Amino acid sequence: MDRFQIRQFYTLMLREFWENRNLFAGAPAVLTVVIIVAAVWVPNRVQGLEMVAVLEQIGNLTRGMSGFDLAPFMMPAAVPYLLILGISVIAYLNATLYQDRRDMSILFWQSMPVSDLKTVLSKVATVVFLAPLMLVSVIAVLFVFAGVVVTLLGLVLQVDTIGPGQILLAGTYSLLLVFLSCVLGALWLLPTIGWFLLFSAFARSLPLLWAVGMFILLIFLEDFIFGSQFLANWVESRSGIGQYIIFRLSDFPGRLFSYDMLLGILLGGVLITGATLMRRFTD
Repeated sequence: MDRFQIRQFYTLMLREFWENRNLFAGAPAVLTVVIIVAAVWVPNRVQGLEMVAVLEQIGNLTRGMSGFDLAPFMMPAAVPYLLILGISVIAYLNATLYQDRRDMSILFWQSMPVSDLKTVLSKVATVVFLAPLMLVSVIAVLFVFAGVVVTLLGLVLQVDTIGPGQILLAGTYSLLLVFLSCVLGALWLLPTIGWFLLFSAFARSLPLLWAVGMFILLIFLEDFIFGSQFLANWVESRSGIGQYIIFRLSDFPGRLFSYDMLLGILLGGVLITGATLMRRFTD
């Protein structure tokens, strides 16, 4: 890939960032503000002795633990953000190619030396890499705030709690684990991404309804014609988050290069190719 092609793809990714920053960063930012406001309000409603007891309990539980050991315990704080990310990704996938045709911006991109494949791949890269990166950037603000609050409360109340360096290391490592888990999750669910993009590429209206309706229809037809439930069972087998959530960096290569992961990436690639061809057809 030459420099011109790299700049092309960079421009496409920059477009996705600016057009969807409110979706992938704005919504998590609102959640962060709510959590921070609650975190400021709660200590004011708690008696000083109770706060000391809480900080001492935290200090006792974390004593002797390194930042790497603490990281998995900080990861659950990302759960509400991951729920928001999932909703945002579904909304994005169903609207992105459909909106290009609806507002006729597709004509502008057709006038540029940009292929349909690069355009669709930029959408996939947004879900796999850009959206998780924006998410962990917002979560980082929350972790910094939490570290400052815990440190200040420990100093004011004279309680030996987690040190700033320990919090910084644990927060950084946990954010890395969250980001890699999001990447693994997107790759693991690449068939779902390709499916939504396929219908976003050709549906004249209500692409989400088309995608969900056709999937239900396929399950019904398989059961009615063949008397089997292979598709439903396969989807169920890929629905567990334990397949892509990691709590250690060393788990990443094994999850990435597993047989089931590569099979899903292959099927997702077929569906994404279909979305590319369908987009060209409907143009």
